[in-house]
Amino acid sequence: MTIEVPRGSPLAGYAGWRRADMDGRVYVRALVIRSGEVRAIIVALDALLVSAELEEEVLRRAQLPPRTCLLLAATHTHSGPGGTWDNLIAELGGSGRYDPALLNTIAQTTADAIRGALGYLRAGRLAIAQVEWADGPSVVRSAGPVDPTLFAMQARDESGVVVATLAVYGMHPTVLSSDTSVASGDWPGAAARAIEQETQAPALVLQGAGANATWARDRLPSDPALAADELGNRVAQRALDLLETAAWQEGAPLSCDVTLHALPAAQASVRVPWPLRRAVSNVLTWWAPPFAVRTAIAIGAARVSGIPGELVGSLALAAAPEHFVGLADGYVGYVEDPVRAMRGEGEAARTYYGPGLAHALGVGEER
Repeated sequence: MTIEVPRGSPLAGYAGWRRADMDGRVYVRALVIRSGEVRAIIVALDALLVSAELEEEVLRRAQLPPRTCLLLAATHTHSGPGGTWDNLIAELGGSGRYDPALLNTIAQTTADAIRGALGYLRAGRLAIAQVEWADGPSVVRSAGPVDPTLFAMQARDESGVVVATLAVYGMHPTVLSSDTSVASGDWPGAAARAIEQETQAPALVLQGAGANATWARDRLPSDPALAADELGNRVAQRALDLLETAAWQEGAPLSCDVTLHALPAAQASVRVPWPLRRAVSNVLTWWAPPFAVRTAIAIGAARVSGIPGELVGSLALAAAPEHFVGLADGYVGYVEDPVRAMRGEGEAARTYYGPGLAHALGVGEER
């Protein structure tokens, strides 16, 4: 479904308050899987993150039926609509000036997409596949390995018509820079459009463990919008090729668990100079939520788990064969390997809870 982003709306993705200088649009897409009485809903929202306020509004409006769980994830585009987090630190940090009207629009459109997907349920089958895409466009930007895994799933009805496609790949959607002044889905939006053009059905493209991953710049057009399209087309084509040879399954058991995790006290990174560290930690307490939600969906032997933040590749590799979807059901910042977090390496400067965050979220340490 389309989310209209009018001229003057806040944009999220980079520090400070940006606003769109022309009308734009982004999208929200939903996929519902049902087995017996259990329903699992996966939502891909063209946005930087999912704030707690946004998720609460979506749940209030969607009125989910019993035994239904929701994995609501942002594509993490750095050029999407902002204004969904009523917190000055979050606003200045990149979520955009708080805008209740835009929050309501995004929440209502997302709830409508969920209800539409629930109403479209039909008997069918699933194909699930993955590949270690060693020569893919995701490359390391700081320290530690990237997770090269591309995970793909497709649902078809009994007549073979594609119902929806899901692709999960970790690579920062920052192709469009802070100079961008119109809402865009960046490369995930381009990938979704390419898959939809091929399948004539909704496509959800979400972030994997891409906290320390950026995109390879070689052989891309100099124009950022064209570069985003090319990256998205590459991911889309690889996902479709992967699904072309995947085995189809019917009646796979489905389970969905939602867990609440107590988080450590907010803690400034060791990269912050020692004389300022306590003051920065105190400021972070005004922003940092004390709890986080994790949603885990198991479909047959495949397990997809939401992470309410940005996970580095090494933690995902250590947890294989589990697959992680980042930026899901909240935002707690970056989740770095504890050893690197203690040393101030990698993405440690972007962590807000210290080296204990991965353990608190139930994510394994690097092996």
